[in-house]
Amino acid sequence: MQVYGAWDSSHEELYVFPDQTWTSMKANLVPFIEAQWGSYEGKEKIKYSTLKRPGKYPGAFDFISYGISNEAKEIRYNQCLAFLKKHEEAVLRHPKCISLEDAYTAFAKVYYVLGINDSNKENEWKEKCKTIFDYHPENRFHHEKETAAVCSWISADFGIQIFQKFLDKGEKKPEYAGGADLLSALFNDHPTIDLQIEKLAVENPKYTYVIVRCLETAKKWALTVINDKLAAKLKENSSALNSISELILRLRKAILSAPDGTYSENEIHQVRSQNVMDRVVKGWEHIKKKEYSQAEELVRSALADYPEDAQALFLDARLYWLSSNSPEAGIERARENLKIASRFDHYGVASLYNLLGCGLGELSRYDESRIAFEQAVETNPQDPMYVANLAEIWWKLERKDNAAKYAHKAKSLGSKAEFVEMILKEMKKPDEAR
Repeated sequence: MQVYGAWDSSHEELYVFPDQTWTSMKANLVPFIEAQWGSYEGKEKIKYSTLKRPGKYPGAFDFISYGISNEAKEIRYNQCLAFLKKHEEAVLRHPKCISLEDAYTAFAKVYYVLGINDSNKENEWKEKCKTIFDYHPENRFHHEKETAAVCSWISADFGIQIFQKFLDKGEKKPEYAGGADLLSALFNDHPTIDLQIEKLAVENPKYTYVIVRCLETAKKWALTVINDKLAAKLKENSSALNSISELILRLRKAILSAPDGTYSENEIHQVRSQNVMDRVVKGWEHIKKKEYSQAEELVRSALADYPEDAQALFLDARLYWLSSNSPEAGIERARENLKIASRFDHYGVASLYNLLGCGLGELSRYDESRIAFEQAVETNPQDPMYVANLAEIWWKLERKDNAAKYAHKAKSLGSKAEFVEMILKEMKKPDEAR
Protein backbone atom coordinates (compact mmCIF):
# COMPACT_ATOMS: atom_id res chain seq x y z
CA MET A 1 0.00 0.00 0.00
CA GLN A 2 1.29 3.48 -0.83
CA VAL A 3 0.54 6.20 1.74
CA TYR A 4 1.19 9.83 0.88
CA GLY A 5 2.26 12.46 3.38
CA ALA A 6 4.39 15.49 4.16
CA TRP A 7 7.64 15.41 6.14
CA ASP A 8 8.32 18.31 8.50
CA SER A 9 12.07 18.08 9.08
CA SER A 10 12.15 20.93 11.63
CA HIS A 11 9.84 19.04 14.00
CA GLU A 12 10.73 15.55 12.80
CA GLU A 13 7.08 14.81 12.15
CA LEU A 14 5.41 12.92 9.34
CA TYR A 15 1.90 14.00 8.38
CA VAL A 16 0.06 11.14 6.68
CA PHE A 17 -3.03 11.69 4.53
CA PRO A 18 -5.15 8.51 4.57
CA ASP A 19 -7.36 7.50 1.66
CA GLN A 20 -5.51 9.80 -0.73
CA THR A 21 -3.64 9.04 -3.94
CA TRP A 22 -1.20 11.18 -5.84
CA THR A 23 -3.85 11.62 -8.55
CA SER A 24 -6.29 13.13 -6.07
CA MET A 25 -3.64 15.23 -4.35
CA LYS A 26 -1.84 16.80 -7.29
CA ALA A 27 -4.94 18.65 -8.53
CA ASN A 28 -4.59 20.99 -5.54
CA LEU A 29 -1.54 20.59 -3.34
CA VAL A 30 -2.04 23.67 -1.16
CA PRO A 31 -4.42 22.06 1.39
CA PHE A 32 -1.99 19.19 1.87
CA ILE A 33 1.03 21.44 2.23
CA GLU A 34 -0.62 23.76 4.77
CA ALA A 35 -2.76 21.18 6.59
CA GLN A 36 -0.23 20.37 9.30
CA TRP A 37 0.11 24.01 10.38
CA GLY A 38 -3.64 24.55 10.59
CA SER A 39 -3.31 27.66 8.41
CA TYR A 40 -5.40 26.50 5.46
CA GLU A 41 -8.62 28.54 5.20
CA GLY A 42 -10.13 26.84 2.15
CA LYS A 43 -13.35 24.85 2.13
CA GLU A 44 -11.72 21.44 1.81
CA LYS A 45 -10.05 20.72 5.12
CA ILE A 46 -7.72 17.75 4.82
CA LYS A 47 -7.72 14.96 7.38
CA TYR A 48 -4.29 13.83 8.44
CA SER A 49 -2.46 11.82 11.06
CA THR A 50 0.71 12.99 12.77
CA LEU A 51 3.51 10.53 13.46
CA LYS A 52 6.19 12.08 15.62
CA ARG A 53 9.83 11.09 15.21
CA PRO A 54 9.26 8.26 12.70
CA GLY A 55 13.00 7.64 12.83
CA LYS A 56 12.30 5.61 15.96
CA TYR A 57 10.51 3.07 13.77
CA PRO A 58 12.88 2.52 10.84
CA GLY A 59 11.12 -0.66 9.73
CA ALA A 60 7.87 1.20 9.10
CA PHE A 61 9.16 3.75 6.57
CA ASP A 62 11.31 3.74 3.43
CA PHE A 63 12.94 7.08 2.76
CA ILE A 64 14.13 6.66 -0.83
CA SER A 65 16.65 9.13 -2.20
CA TYR A 66 15.72 11.26 -5.20
CA GLY A 67 19.27 11.02 -6.53
CA ILE A 68 19.57 7.27 -7.05
CA SER A 69 19.71 7.43 -10.86
CA ASN A 70 22.36 10.17 -10.85
CA GLU A 71 24.39 8.30 -8.26
CA ALA A 72 24.42 5.19 -10.46
CA LYS A 73 25.07 6.99 -13.75
CA GLU A 74 28.88 6.78 -13.76
CA ILE A 75 29.29 4.35 -10.88
CA ARG A 76 32.54 2.39 -10.60
CA TYR A 77 32.80 -1.28 -9.72
CA ASN A 78 34.29 -0.62 -6.28
CA GLN A 79 31.34 1.64 -5.40
CA CYS A 80 28.56 -0.77 -6.35
CA LEU A 81 28.20 -2.80 -3.16
CA ALA A 82 28.09 0.32 -1.00
CA PHE A 83 25.41 1.72 -3.31
CA LEU A 84 23.32 -1.44 -2.91
CA LYS A 85 23.75 -1.47 0.86
CA LYS A 86 22.51 2.11 0.99
CA HIS A 87 19.49 1.83 -1.33
CA GLU A 88 18.58 -1.72 -2.31
CA GLU A 89 16.50 -2.92 0.65
CA ALA A 90 14.16 0.08 0.60
CA VAL A 91 13.60 0.09 -3.17
CA LEU A 92 13.01 -3.65 -3.48
CA ARG A 93 10.08 -3.39 -1.08
CA HIS A 94 8.20 -1.32 -3.67
CA PRO A 95 7.63 -3.11 -7.01
CA LYS A 96 5.49 -1.71 -9.85
CA CYS A 97 5.80 1.85 -8.54
CA ILE A 98 5.75 4.48 -11.31
CA SER A 99 7.71 6.99 -9.25
CA LEU A 100 10.57 4.50 -8.87
CA GLU A 101 11.08 3.61 -12.54
CA ASP A 102 14.37 5.52 -12.73
CA ALA A 103 15.55 3.79 -9.55
CA TYR A 104 14.79 0.33 -11.00
CA THR A 105 16.81 1.24 -14.10
CA ALA A 106 19.68 2.47 -11.91
CA PHE A 107 19.77 -0.86 -10.09
CA ALA A 108 19.88 -2.74 -13.41
CA LYS A 109 22.96 -0.71 -14.38
CA VAL A 110 24.65 -1.41 -11.04
CA TYR A 111 23.96 -5.15 -11.28
CA TYR A 112 25.41 -5.03 -14.81
CA VAL A 113 28.61 -3.34 -13.64
CA LEU A 114 28.98 -5.96 -10.92
CA GLY A 115 28.28 -8.83 -13.32
CA ILE A 116 30.75 -7.87 -16.03
CA ASN A 117 33.47 -7.45 -13.41
CA ASP A 118 32.78 -10.59 -11.36
CA SER A 119 32.67 -13.72 -13.52
CA ASN A 120 32.10 -15.97 -10.49
CA LYS A 121 28.80 -14.29 -9.68
CA GLU A 122 27.84 -13.17 -13.19
CA ASN A 123 24.74 -15.40 -13.38
CA GLU A 124 23.59 -14.21 -9.98
CA TRP A 125 23.75 -10.59 -11.09
CA LYS A 126 21.96 -11.45 -14.34
CA GLU A 127 19.08 -12.95 -12.36
CA LYS A 128 18.93 -9.82 -10.23
CA CYS A 129 18.74 -7.77 -13.44
CA LYS A 130 15.82 -9.84 -14.70
CA THR A 131 14.04 -9.37 -11.38
CA ILE A 132 14.47 -5.60 -11.33
CA PHE A 133 13.23 -5.31 -14.92
CA ASP A 134 10.04 -7.04 -13.74
CA TYR A 135 9.62 -4.31 -11.10
CA HIS A 136 8.60 -1.83 -13.80
CA PRO A 137 4.82 -1.34 -14.03
CA GLU A 138 3.16 -3.25 -16.87
CA ASN A 139 3.66 -1.52 -20.24
CA ARG A 140 5.57 1.30 -18.56
CA PHE A 141 9.16 0.42 -19.51
CA HIS A 142 10.72 3.29 -21.47
CA HIS A 143 14.43 2.76 -20.82
CA GLU A 144 15.45 0.63 -23.82
CA LYS A 145 18.05 3.10 -25.05
CA GLU A 146 19.96 3.43 -21.78
CA THR A 147 19.71 -0.28 -20.85
CA ALA A 148 20.43 -1.80 -24.29
CA ALA A 149 23.82 -3.20 -23.24
CA VAL A 150 22.31 -4.61 -20.04
CA CYS A 151 19.44 -6.36 -21.86
CA SER A 152 21.81 -7.96 -24.36
CA TRP A 153 24.23 -9.03 -21.61
CA ILE A 154 21.51 -10.88 -19.70
CA SER A 155 20.92 -13.13 -22.72
CA ALA A 156 20.09 -13.04 -26.42
CA ASP A 157 16.56 -14.25 -25.68
CA PHE A 158 16.01 -11.57 -23.05
CA GLY A 159 17.29 -8.88 -25.41
CA ILE A 160 14.97 -10.12 -28.16
CA GLN A 161 12.07 -10.14 -25.71
CA ILE A 162 12.70 -6.51 -24.73
CA PHE A 163 13.12 -5.58 -28.42
CA GLN A 164 9.80 -7.21 -29.36
CA LYS A 165 7.96 -5.43 -26.54
CA PHE A 166 9.60 -2.22 -27.73
CA LEU A 167 8.32 -2.80 -31.29
CA ASP A 168 4.81 -3.43 -29.95
CA LYS A 169 4.75 0.07 -28.45
CA GLY A 170 4.68 1.60 -31.94
CA GLU A 171 7.14 4.44 -31.33
CA LYS A 172 7.08 7.14 -34.03
CA LYS A 173 10.86 7.02 -34.48
CA PRO A 174 11.80 3.64 -33.03
CA GLU A 175 15.35 3.69 -34.36
CA TYR A 176 16.14 6.72 -32.16
CA ALA A 177 14.06 5.66 -29.14
CA GLY A 178 16.16 2.58 -28.41
CA GLY A 179 15.68 0.21 -31.34
CA ALA A 180 19.06 0.87 -32.95
CA ASP A 181 20.79 0.67 -29.56
CA LEU A 182 19.24 -2.70 -28.72
CA LEU A 183 20.28 -4.14 -32.09
CA SER A 184 23.80 -2.70 -31.79
CA ALA A 185 24.21 -4.43 -28.43
CA LEU A 186 22.70 -7.73 -29.60
CA PHE A 187 24.85 -7.94 -32.74
CA ASN A 188 27.94 -7.07 -30.71
CA ASP A 189 27.32 -9.78 -28.12
CA HIS A 190 25.72 -12.63 -30.07
CA PRO A 191 27.28 -13.74 -33.40
CA THR A 192 24.18 -15.58 -34.69
CA ILE A 193 21.59 -13.05 -33.54
CA ASP A 194 20.77 -12.19 -37.17
CA LEU A 195 18.87 -15.48 -37.46
CA GLN A 196 16.65 -14.64 -34.49
CA ILE A 197 16.02 -11.10 -35.73
CA GLU A 198 15.19 -12.41 -39.21
CA LYS A 199 12.81 -15.00 -37.72
CA LEU A 200 11.09 -12.24 -35.74
CA ALA A 201 10.67 -10.18 -38.92
CA VAL A 202 9.45 -13.07 -41.09
CA GLU A 203 6.90 -14.23 -38.52
CA ASN A 204 5.67 -10.68 -37.88
CA PRO A 205 5.59 -8.64 -41.13
CA LYS A 206 4.37 -5.61 -39.17
CA TYR A 207 7.83 -5.46 -37.59
CA THR A 208 9.93 -5.92 -40.72
CA TYR A 209 10.14 -2.34 -41.98
CA VAL A 210 10.80 -0.97 -38.48
CA ILE A 211 13.54 -3.56 -37.95
CA VAL A 212 15.17 -2.48 -41.23
CA ARG A 213 15.16 1.15 -40.07
CA CYS A 214 16.71 0.18 -36.74
CA LEU A 215 19.39 -1.91 -38.47
CA GLU A 216 20.21 0.89 -40.93
CA THR A 217 20.53 3.38 -38.08
CA ALA A 218 22.72 1.05 -36.01
CA LYS A 219 25.04 0.64 -38.99
CA LYS A 220 25.09 4.38 -39.74
CA TRP A 221 25.93 5.24 -36.13
CA ALA A 222 28.74 2.69 -36.08
CA LEU A 223 30.30 4.32 -39.15
CA THR A 224 29.72 7.98 -38.26
CA VAL A 225 28.99 8.62 -34.58
CA ILE A 226 31.71 9.29 -32.04
CA ASN A 227 31.52 9.27 -28.23
CA ASP A 228 28.97 6.44 -28.20
CA LYS A 229 30.13 3.21 -26.58
CA LEU A 230 27.80 0.87 -28.47
CA ALA A 231 28.55 2.49 -31.84
CA ALA A 232 32.30 2.41 -31.19
CA LYS A 233 32.17 -1.24 -30.20
CA LEU A 234 30.15 -2.14 -33.29
CA LYS A 235 32.56 -0.22 -35.52
CA GLU A 236 35.39 -2.45 -34.30
CA ASN A 237 33.31 -5.60 -34.86
CA SER A 238 33.55 -6.14 -38.63
CA SER A 239 31.78 -9.49 -38.41
CA ALA A 240 28.77 -7.93 -36.69
CA LEU A 241 28.68 -5.03 -39.16
CA ASN A 242 28.75 -7.43 -42.11
CA SER A 243 25.98 -9.45 -40.51
CA ILE A 244 23.85 -6.31 -40.15
CA SER A 245 24.49 -5.32 -43.79
CA GLU A 246 23.53 -8.75 -45.08
CA LEU A 247 20.38 -8.88 -42.95
CA ILE A 248 19.33 -5.44 -44.20
CA LEU A 249 19.53 -6.68 -47.79
CA ARG A 250 17.57 -9.85 -46.99
CA LEU A 251 14.80 -7.95 -45.22
CA ARG A 252 14.57 -5.31 -47.96
CA LYS A 253 14.16 -8.12 -50.48
CA ALA A 254 11.43 -9.67 -48.32
CA ILE A 255 9.56 -6.36 -48.21
CA LEU A 256 9.75 -5.82 -51.97
CA SER A 257 8.60 -9.37 -52.72
CA ALA A 258 5.70 -9.33 -50.24
CA PRO A 259 2.08 -9.46 -51.51
CA ASP A 260 0.50 -6.13 -52.42
CA GLY A 261 -0.87 -4.31 -49.41
CA THR A 262 1.52 -5.84 -46.90
CA TYR A 263 3.52 -2.61 -46.73
CA SER A 264 2.54 0.99 -47.41
CA GLU A 265 3.57 2.87 -50.55
CA ASN A 266 5.88 5.03 -48.46
CA GLU A 267 7.59 1.99 -46.91
CA ILE A 268 8.10 0.47 -50.36
CA HIS A 269 9.54 3.77 -51.57
CA GLN A 270 11.95 4.04 -48.64
CA VAL A 271 13.27 0.52 -49.21
CA ARG A 272 13.71 1.03 -52.96
CA SER A 273 15.39 4.38 -52.38
CA GLN A 274 17.83 2.92 -49.84
CA ASN A 275 18.70 0.18 -52.33
CA VAL A 276 20.08 2.78 -54.75
CA MET A 277 21.40 5.33 -52.25
CA ASP A 278 24.98 4.02 -52.26
CA ARG A 279 25.16 4.54 -56.01
CA VAL A 280 23.76 8.06 -55.73
CA VAL A 281 26.33 8.97 -53.06
CA LYS A 282 29.18 7.59 -55.18
CA GLY A 283 27.80 9.46 -58.18
CA TRP A 284 28.13 12.77 -56.34
CA GLU A 285 31.70 11.89 -55.40
CA HIS A 286 32.53 11.46 -59.10
CA ILE A 287 30.81 14.76 -59.95
CA LYS A 288 33.00 16.59 -57.42
CA LYS A 289 36.01 15.20 -59.27
CA LYS A 290 34.44 16.07 -62.66
CA GLU A 291 34.40 12.37 -63.54
CA TYR A 292 31.13 12.69 -65.42
CA SER A 293 31.20 9.39 -67.31
CA GLN A 294 31.61 7.38 -64.08
CA ALA A 295 28.81 9.40 -62.46
CA GLU A 296 26.56 8.72 -65.44
CA GLU A 297 27.10 4.96 -65.15
CA LEU A 298 26.02 5.05 -61.52
CA VAL A 299 22.97 7.23 -62.08
CA ARG A 300 21.84 5.05 -65.01
CA SER A 301 22.19 1.97 -62.82
CA ALA A 302 20.25 3.58 -59.95
CA LEU A 303 17.41 4.76 -62.19
CA ALA A 304 17.20 1.35 -63.84
CA ASP A 305 16.44 -0.13 -60.41
CA TYR A 306 14.16 2.70 -59.25
CA PRO A 307 13.15 5.17 -62.00
CA GLU A 308 11.15 7.38 -59.60
CA ASP A 309 13.89 7.91 -57.03
CA ALA A 310 13.97 11.68 -56.58
CA GLN A 311 17.54 11.83 -55.28
CA ALA A 312 18.81 9.88 -58.28
CA LEU A 313 16.73 12.13 -60.56
CA PHE A 314 18.29 15.20 -58.93
CA LEU A 315 21.76 13.77 -59.53
CA ASP A 316 20.75 13.07 -63.13
CA ALA A 317 19.57 16.66 -63.73
CA ARG A 318 22.68 18.19 -62.18
CA LEU A 319 24.92 15.87 -64.19
CA TYR A 320 23.06 16.81 -67.39
CA TRP A 321 23.62 20.51 -66.66
CA LEU A 322 27.33 20.09 -65.91
CA SER A 323 28.19 17.70 -68.73
CA SER A 324 26.40 19.88 -71.30
CA ASN A 325 27.62 23.15 -69.72
CA SER A 326 24.10 24.45 -70.29
CA PRO A 327 21.73 25.75 -67.58
CA GLU A 328 18.91 25.48 -70.14
CA ALA A 329 19.58 21.75 -70.45
CA GLY A 330 19.61 21.40 -66.66
CA ILE A 331 16.31 23.28 -66.39
CA GLU A 332 14.61 21.08 -68.97
CA ARG A 333 15.94 17.92 -67.36
CA ALA A 334 14.82 19.02 -63.89
CA ARG A 335 11.30 19.73 -65.18
CA GLU A 336 11.10 16.32 -66.85
CA ASN A 337 12.37 14.58 -63.73
CA LEU A 338 9.91 16.38 -61.44
CA LYS A 339 7.06 14.79 -63.41
CA ILE A 340 8.13 11.28 -62.41
CA ALA A 341 9.82 11.79 -59.01
CA SER A 342 8.31 9.92 -56.07
CA ARG A 343 6.09 12.18 -53.97
CA PHE A 344 7.39 10.48 -50.84
CA ASP A 345 10.94 11.80 -51.29
CA HIS A 346 10.62 15.37 -49.99
CA TYR A 347 14.38 15.95 -49.92
CA GLY A 348 14.91 14.84 -53.51
CA VAL A 349 11.91 16.73 -54.87
CA ALA A 350 12.94 19.90 -53.04
CA SER A 351 16.46 19.52 -54.48
CA LEU A 352 15.01 19.36 -58.00
CA TYR A 353 12.96 22.52 -57.43
CA ASN A 354 16.06 24.24 -56.04
CA LEU A 355 18.10 23.17 -59.08
CA LEU A 356 15.37 24.58 -61.30
CA GLY A 357 15.44 27.86 -59.38
CA CYS A 358 19.23 28.11 -59.65
CA GLY A 359 19.15 27.53 -63.40
CA LEU A 360 16.42 30.10 -63.99
CA GLY A 361 18.23 32.58 -61.75
CA GLU A 362 21.42 32.13 -63.74
CA LEU A 363 19.45 33.11 -66.85
CA SER A 364 18.09 36.18 -65.00
CA ARG A 365 14.55 34.79 -65.16
CA TYR A 366 14.05 35.88 -61.59
CA ASP A 367 10.30 35.66 -61.25
CA GLU A 368 10.27 32.07 -62.54
CA SER A 369 13.22 31.35 -60.28
CA ARG A 370 11.30 32.72 -57.28
CA ILE A 371 8.41 30.33 -57.95
CA ALA A 372 10.78 27.36 -58.10
CA PHE A 373 12.51 28.36 -54.84
CA GLU A 374 9.11 28.81 -53.16
CA GLN A 375 8.22 25.26 -54.21
CA ALA A 376 11.52 24.01 -52.78
CA VAL A 377 10.83 25.76 -49.45
CA GLU A 378 7.25 24.47 -49.38
CA THR A 379 8.46 20.91 -49.98
CA ASN A 380 11.30 21.04 -47.43
CA PRO A 381 10.82 24.11 -45.21
CA GLN A 382 13.61 23.24 -42.75
CA ASP A 383 16.50 23.46 -45.22
CA PRO A 384 18.17 26.88 -44.74
CA MET A 385 19.75 26.80 -48.22
CA TYR A 386 16.39 26.94 -49.99
CA VAL A 387 15.16 29.76 -47.76
CA ALA A 388 18.42 31.66 -48.35
CA ASN A 389 18.04 31.25 -52.11
CA LEU A 390 14.50 32.62 -51.89
CA ALA A 391 15.77 35.62 -49.91
CA GLU A 392 18.41 36.27 -52.56
CA ILE A 393 15.95 36.11 -55.45
CA TRP A 394 13.56 38.51 -53.69
CA TRP A 395 16.50 40.90 -53.31
CA LYS A 396 17.24 40.66 -57.02
CA LEU A 397 13.57 41.39 -57.69
CA GLU A 398 14.06 44.53 -55.54
CA ARG A 399 11.49 43.37 -52.99
CA LYS A 400 13.69 44.10 -50.01
CA ASP A 401 11.08 43.57 -47.30
CA ASN A 402 10.42 40.05 -48.57
CA ALA A 403 14.15 39.48 -48.92
CA ALA A 404 14.70 40.52 -45.29
CA LYS A 405 11.85 38.27 -44.11
CA TYR A 406 13.39 35.18 -45.69
CA ALA A 407 16.93 36.20 -44.75
CA HIS A 408 15.88 36.29 -41.09
CA LYS A 409 14.18 32.92 -41.47
CA ALA A 410 17.26 31.42 -43.17
CA LYS A 411 19.45 32.79 -40.37
CA SER A 412 17.17 31.24 -37.74
CA LEU A 413 17.52 27.88 -39.49
CA GLY A 414 21.31 28.10 -39.34
CA SER A 415 22.22 29.65 -42.69
CA LYS A 416 25.65 31.27 -42.94
CA ALA A 417 25.27 32.31 -46.57
CA GLU A 418 27.12 35.53 -47.45
CA PHE A 419 24.13 36.90 -49.35
CA VAL A 420 21.90 36.42 -46.30
CA GLU A 421 24.39 38.35 -44.14
CA MET A 422 24.57 41.10 -46.75
CA ILE A 423 20.77 41.46 -46.85
CA LEU A 424 20.51 41.65 -43.07
CA LYS A 425 23.36 44.17 -42.89
CA GLU A 426 21.86 46.35 -45.61
CA MET A 427 18.42 46.33 -44.02
CA LYS A 428 19.90 47.62 -40.74
CA LYS A 429 21.21 50.78 -42.43
CA PRO A 430 19.16 54.01 -42.34
CA ASP A 431 16.96 54.46 -45.42
CA GLU A 432 19.06 57.29 -46.82
CA ALA A 433 22.23 55.18 -46.68
CA ARG A 434 20.74 52.37 -48.77
